[in-house]
Amino acid sequence: MKKSSLSFALRGISLLLGIVGILLVLRSTELGLAKADSLTSSQDEYGSGTRFWLVQQSGIAAYRTLGAILAGVGLFQALRPLSRLEMQRITVAAEQEPGVHVADSLPTSGFEQGGASRVQGPRTDTASRTIQASPQKLYWAFVDPDVLVRWLPPEGMRGKIERFEPQAGGAYRMVLTHEGASGSFEGKSSRDRDIVEGRFLELVPGEKVVQAVAFDSPDPSFAGEMRIIWKLEPDGDRTKVTVVCEQVPAGIAKKEHEQALASTLRNLDRIVS
Repeated sequence: MKKSSLSFALRGISLLLGIVGILLVLRSTELGLAKADSLTSSQDEYGSGTRFWLVQQSGIAAYRTLGAILAGVGLFQALRPLSRLEMQRITVAAEQEPGVHVADSLPTSGFEQGGASRVQGPRTDTASRTIQASPQKLYWAFVDPDVLVRWLPPEGMRGKIERFEPQAGGAYRMVLTHEGASGSFEGKSSRDRDIVEGRFLELVPGEKVVQAVAFDSPDPSFAGEMRIIWKLEPDGDRTKVTVVCEQVPAGIAKKEHEQALASTLRNLDRIVS
């Protein structure tokens, strides 16, 4: 069963439990009052407070408490707003249905920003910036892990490199952690983290760096390997840096992704200039 279908099924079960809880409360209250009346010779002889006490003393009160719990928990789970992750799953599931196209986008934050893509099939995102530095100087910012970790994470995130082998076929692993106070961010690997597993496919000093990356995520919308090409093109005494991301996973929103790439390039400019 798809995760989106399972989510709606659980909401339906929660709603049924909530309704059962309400009915249980009403019925137990009715039975409790009837039992309280049966314990008194005359209703006029006792006030409403005494009748309520008698109801509480009866075993039926336990059923009413159980009903209240079922009603509260069931209705809360059934009627609570959809989380961002649930909305992404629903959108991705809709895009996978033949003939279905979703036009709206979901706002997200962070490196390779999370949010459902509105484009079916492989997608390419790109960003560029001209930086006051030579191609050789910029290239070393890609292969020195101590420098790389200072500029690659976009605004609002910090990075930690756990493995780094800057050679063709070499692997690397980076953990990106969200530092902001915003509660809207949802990481791909955990609540506030993106874990990136990558490979270096090609390194040409002073010209380009080609990588293949994948996200460690339980969400299928972030599955698959994305190819990232960094190009360094001389422009007088400056260098035009272009990043091209191919086969972008469906769970990454185009607008926020390109904003994150632009933020990363600004960081690179600040570090090397």
